[in-house]
Amino acid sequence: MSRTVPSVLNLVLIATLAGGPRLCGVVPQDRIVQRPAPNTQRPLAPPTASQSREPIRTSDGGARPFLRGQNDRGVTSQRPLVAGGTSVRPHYYPGSRTIVPRRLDRAVLFPTPAYWHERDLMAEIKWMARSGFIPVSPIGDSVDMLTDYSQLPAGWRAYGVSVPAGGTVVLEVQHPKSAWFRLMLMDKWGQPGPGMLESSIAYRPIQVFYKNPSKEARAVYLIVDDPGWWSDARDPYTLLIRRDWDPAKTDLSEVKMVAGLWGAMPSVSAQFRGPSLTGPAVYPR
Repeated sequence: MSRTVPSVLNLVLIATLAGGPRLCGVVPQDRIVQRPAPNTQRPLAPPTASQSREPIRTSDGGARPFLRGQNDRGVTSQRPLVAGGTSVRPHYYPGSRTIVPRRLDRAVLFPTPAYWHERDLMAEIKWMARSGFIPVSPIGDSVDMLTDYSQLPAGWRAYGVSVPAGGTVVLEVQHPKSAWFRLMLMDKWGQPGPGMLESSIAYRPIQVFYKNPSKEARAVYLIVDDPGWWSDARDPYTLLIRRDWDPAKTDLSEVKMVAGLWGAMPSVSAQFRGPSLTGPAVYPR
């Protein structure tokens, strides 16, 4: 009696039914490790403005804490904190609501555009304006030059200049270390108004140009920024005022220098020079 020899095809079929998955390297279902499902939960919300604090690097390599928040335009502003996390309280000139500018870190490295961006004086002025007025030293209509130095430890000083309708004024700072200085023009609300935006981002030369685009005389406010504290009584800076109108023939008495955020506080260290006004700082006449 002959024995039937199974064909190769039958052997393959039997192996497949009996143990094909193991022979072919396929892992049985009972040995498959189930991977955890991906996390579908929503991420935690970012911290609020009052909760987010991070150090800001200063020019000397140190760090200081800042409270980050958003202003009325949605732009993140930075406000220094004192020890303990409480905000700095303003101090006032005696008998007034004009705030004494607070201390800002002294620049010990040559200022770069990145540094000027970090030194946000507009945010500083907005902080001061919440509690009082920003001190400004009015410049008389006949003054064409003055010598002065920045107020320490803030490192800046503000001046007010009257400009007639259509008038043009050029303001320039001269100092042996003038590359460390910056000039900024602002309106009565502490913002770069029409014709002032370019001056707020120009670093050199230390000169600003302003043409009054309105049909009425107005006051503009100039900040001389000296973050390196290079100017003092022995080495003051010189501020030149060049006008395209004749002050003797132009009546600017109706221009209000104390307006918006500003409070008149003449610089006692300034020496005004001009055809009709010299000597220590006085209110313009």
